[in-house]
Amino acid sequence: APSPTHPHPSVRLAFLPAMLARAMLRISSSPVGVSAPVGRGVFRGPTSSSPSVGTRSNDAPKQKLTSFSTQVFGARRRCLHTSLYAMISADTAPTEVTPQPKHVSLVQGASRGIGFEMVRQLLEMPDAGLPGRPNAANGHVVATCRDPAGSLALTELLKKHPTRLSVVKLDVEKTETIAAAAEFVKKKLGRVDVLCQTAAVLHVKSGSFSMAPETSIARLDEHAMMKAYRVNAMGPTLVAKHFADLLTNGTKLSLAGSEEGSGDGETKNTGKHAIVANLSARVSSLGDNKLGGWHSYRASKSALNQLTVNCAIEFARKKFPVTFILLHPGTVDTALSEPFKKNVPPENLFSAERAASQLLKIIGEKTQEHTGTFVDWADTEVRW
Repeated sequence: APSPTHPHPSVRLAFLPAMLARAMLRISSSPVGVSAPVGRGVFRGPTSSSPSVGTRSNDAPKQKLTSFSTQVFGARRRCLHTSLYAMISADTAPTEVTPQPKHVSLVQGASRGIGFEMVRQLLEMPDAGLPGRPNAANGHVVATCRDPAGSLALTELLKKHPTRLSVVKLDVEKTETIAAAAEFVKKKLGRVDVLCQTAAVLHVKSGSFSMAPETSIARLDEHAMMKAYRVNAMGPTLVAKHFADLLTNGTKLSLAGSEEGSGDGETKNTGKHAIVANLSARVSSLGDNKLGGWHSYRASKSALNQLTVNCAIEFARKKFPVTFILLHPGTVDTALSEPFKKNVPPENLFSAERAASQLLKIIGEKTQEHTGTFVDWADTEVRW
């Protein structure tokens, strides 16, 4: 990229004639017989012993030399003028710059279920489904998942919103993909205002590995427990770590760009702090646990609660604070709850569309004073 020490190539080329003129001027003004450098080589001037050069008492060579010097100086002056014009033109010529969006929402775990519905509504709802955050309307949305190419739903959504949607690979079990996703967002967008983390694991049956909610401690499997902790607790916390600077910058830009008159001659700030919304579950509650079981899932979500509160405390102390909240979406008709929904009354089984709408509304309304809180889909506090 152009810089004071490494200017644009066109500017460097524009200076070549001036450099040559200066070198020629040095030659013309150098004592006869002294070497004058030109470029990287050395030009050897004629010497007094040269048969082609007359004696120094002859004034004709001096006059010719003076005339030559004057011509070179004039050429040098014209070249410098041209070079300066080229430099100014290069500095002031319009360049194509992608404007920084006024709002960026990122959904982690966006290929299906609640996460996908959040992405769709953020793009297609008039207010992006985030009341209280007007800049979210027509803002940019980042959808992350483990396999972007394999998500047909996101591919179709990208076709409809090519300028407002970015689909990025992020696997919470692979830290390098988290770091790469953060770097992508940093370079392209420079901020994150809303981060919704929906990815979770409850049951898996893939090849030789399987996991399911344990009904007895006898069914505990160390690999299943570690996977639950990695995906449900460690993963979202690592995402918060790698996106921390983008989140604080979201707060900074939002607060700086939202001042307006209050009507009494004073200015008030209407911007909102960046917010991280982690999807937890009521079964994470110690106070609400009356049934036991589901050891790995319960414990991993309880760990997520603790880590989220820790982040809420730490980020509240920053110069540009970030809000952290926990949400219980209720029982939603997704792949996560598929094996268990037959026991749920129809009126308590939410569609992904309804769940996403309810949760986005809560996220939009929350402020920094709510950081570290845990509420359900109806915005009712959940016991720790």
